[in-house]
Amino acid sequence: MAARSASDNDLKVRFLAHGLCFVGAFFTTAEPASRRRRSLARGVFVHGGRFTRASRFDLPNLARLMRVARLLAILLYACTLSAVPAAAERPIADSHRLDAYFALFASDSSVPWKPASVRLDTYSSAPVTFSVYQADPADVLTAGANFDPRPIPTRDRRAAMTFTFTPPGGYQFGSNQVAMPLGDREGFFVVEARRGDVGEQVWINRSRIGVVSKQTPGGLLLYGVDLGTGQPLPHMRVQFVVNKSFVTETTDEHGIVRWSHFPRPVFALAQWGSSYAFLSFLPQAPLPNAIVGVRTDSAVVHAGGLIRVVGFARTRTGIELRPSSGNALISLRFGARLVGALHAPLDAAGAFAAAFPLPRNAPAGEYTVLAQAAGGVGGATVQVEANGGDLSLDVSAACGAQCDPQKDVPLLIHASQPGANIRVTVVRSPHVYVGYTPDSTPWATTGWLDEMVTAGSDGNATVRIPHPNDQLASTYGVRVTSGGASAQMRLVVPTAQAAIRVSVDQTEQSLGAPLGFDVFVNELDGQPVANATVTVQLVHGASVQQQQLKLDADGHARGTFGSPQLGTNLLLASINDGGQAMDAAQVQIDSQAPAASAQGDDADVQIALDKTLYHAGDYITVTASAPGAQGQALVTLEGALGVQAGVAPVNNGQAVARFRAADAAGELEAGAVFVQGGAIKWGAMPVKLAAPGRPQFAPLVLPDQEFAPNQNADVALDGAAPGTFIVRISRGAPTGSALFDSAPALLGIGVTTTQSSAPSAVTWHPWIDSNGDRAQVLGFVRRTQAPPEIALGQAETDAVWWDIAREKAGRVAVQMPGRSGRYILSVLDISDDGSVSAGSSTVVVR
Repeated sequence: MAARSASDNDLKVRFLAHGLCFVGAFFTTAEPASRRRRSLARGVFVHGGRFTRASRFDLPNLARLMRVARLLAILLYACTLSAVPAAAERPIADSHRLDAYFALFASDSSVPWKPASVRLDTYSSAPVTFSVYQADPADVLTAGANFDPRPIPTRDRRAAMTFTFTPPGGYQFGSNQVAMPLGDREGFFVVEARRGDVGEQVWINRSRIGVVSKQTPGGLLLYGVDLGTGQPLPHMRVQFVVNKSFVTETTDEHGIVRWSHFPRPVFALAQWGSSYAFLSFLPQAPLPNAIVGVRTDSAVVHAGGLIRVVGFARTRTGIELRPSSGNALISLRFGARLVGALHAPLDAAGAFAAAFPLPRNAPAGEYTVLAQAAGGVGGATVQVEANGGDLSLDVSAACGAQCDPQKDVPLLIHASQPGANIRVTVVRSPHVYVGYTPDSTPWATTGWLDEMVTAGSDGNATVRIPHPNDQLASTYGVRVTSGGASAQMRLVVPTAQAAIRVSVDQTEQSLGAPLGFDVFVNELDGQPVANATVTVQLVHGASVQQQQLKLDADGHARGTFGSPQLGTNLLLASINDGGQAMDAAQVQIDSQAPAASAQGDDADVQIALDKTLYHAGDYITVTASAPGAQGQALVTLEGALGVQAGVAPVNNGQAVARFRAADAAGELEAGAVFVQGGAIKWGAMPVKLAAPGRPQFAPLVLPDQEFAPNQNADVALDGAAPGTFIVRISRGAPTGSALFDSAPALLGIGVTTTQSSAPSAVTWHPWIDSNGDRAQVLGFVRRTQAPPEIALGQAETDAVWWDIAREKAGRVAVQMPGRSGRYILSVLDISDDGSVSAGSSTVVVR
């Protein structure tokens, strides 16, 4: 510290000296000429760097001359000092201050026949001392899904090994893989990395065993397996933590232990010799006692219009959902203000209907429809567009539903008052979704157009939306405002006859973890594109990885890229169907340790069923495969009743099991667990069960796709049960709360949670300070104002036909519109047995 203080003083002296030299030079050269003329006679003074003799002697100025001379002498001495380098000068950048900043990570799974390593992120190349200690898992791990591990005191411990690692790269960020010389040892180890007074610890579990858990409302199943042979582990010791106490169980001859009573365990620690495997169980939600669903005839309504509401209520009886009885309280709210409320009776199918007229002076904004019945609550939102006194607005696309993606889209705007100044804002999303509503704003959604126009003498104005050049389809949210009046619409401009959607497991993940994704393809009328080939590319700068995927019968494919690069990666999926349909998603690959994938399953695991639709009591044959798998596989049928499980031998990477279907609320899935390459791989797929109280996705049966004006037709949902049918023919594709196709999914409650101690994807856990402090990841974005609201407007659909009818035969009579055009026919069946079905199709009136 003394040398550093001396250096600081030297710097201050030199800075002052330079400043004085500058000030002195400035004042001597800037002296006014009048003052120079009044100066000394027969005296000598310095001016502008020259010696000058004056013409006469001026005694009163002699004192001033002496003061100036002394000042100049001081300045000269200071300038001389400034030219001498300081002997103890401190460098401006202290490069060793970065030595204290490093981060340690370890993989969640490590098998003893593979090299062990940790990841060390550094900002300097100062040496790091590593010490490895063997420990008891109970000294480090903390039971529960939301608790962190504890550090171990190392002062009185003897390290199994100690070594020094020097990171390369100098003073810059580097991510280093540091080998741990553990050989083929099994056990639980704590690795401590230390630089000076800074120490960090991570644990490494060198284990040849793994466990998989499956939780449902009916119970917990835990399966133990040898990661080397793939064989189940019978009579393995498992300790559960229940109410802060240990309960010891052993697996049966198939390596399975079950827990079906309450309270549930929060942690499990399995031991086989020197190997350990453990899981902190995620909380399992119970089945709801009631479910209420709400839908509207349109997601956008003008002030002065009518909001039509339909819905259903279901009550759980045992483990099945049945129609509720009684009344439903339906309310319409604008923020905290109650706009209207009424009671509607529930019919034999548990269906209800209501209508709310809006006053002409209703303010614009998002309104909420709430329905309460049988102890459950459901809701939907409706966007209300307002009038500005006598001014009303309307907006539409001149090209209708047949806009060319290679041309600008003309918008026709009509104002009830000529000369109105109208603001037009357009938001573009480079995606087209069919039968799907995203939970958040889709990737790359951005403001596309913001323009002011003036209505002509006829009240009309035209604005063109510039077409994109990225070859992606577009969904435009258009909003027009003038004074207090507003209107909006949603415009879809596809590039093909099909719509493709790509969904990634995580939008941000760590380096080294595989990138998992799903692809869904549907025709524009909603029908899935089956057995077609999709091209998927992962683009990172000039680097391109590509693979071909085959869609299943539901138009779905699952894929994985094993080595995404650090930074921003773009995932592109395309298919040719009357043009090239393409969708994109962005994934950020970081060096930081991320949370595990929510998807969890693996693309290598494929599951096939012997039928596409089952009934309660049917036998289900499940054929699961994973290339390179060995030993035996756990094959399951998972539902609210619990998990039916079978351990089957793996032959050529394939295992087969048979189960019997049982009716219960929620999703029903077939799953499989394999061992491959020292890791656990698992997958699952939904099983379609036609039974009361379950969602049914039935195709719409029509006598034809083209009809004459005002033609009568009988429509039906394939296999739908008798009940209450809601039929709507709309001009424009419905979105949001008006989408009938998404209503059955409200009954598809997810009931199974799967966890693995040895996932195939590389997952990391971060360091903990040797003194007990946890790793923290902090981030912020500096904003000078609120971020702009980027959201797609909902589609305003005009229901030209709306009917609610009780039908026992499952067929409904419909009259087609009297005007030619393309319409969307939507049918919602709220069945008497508790099931809910929906279907939609495009119809053409010529």
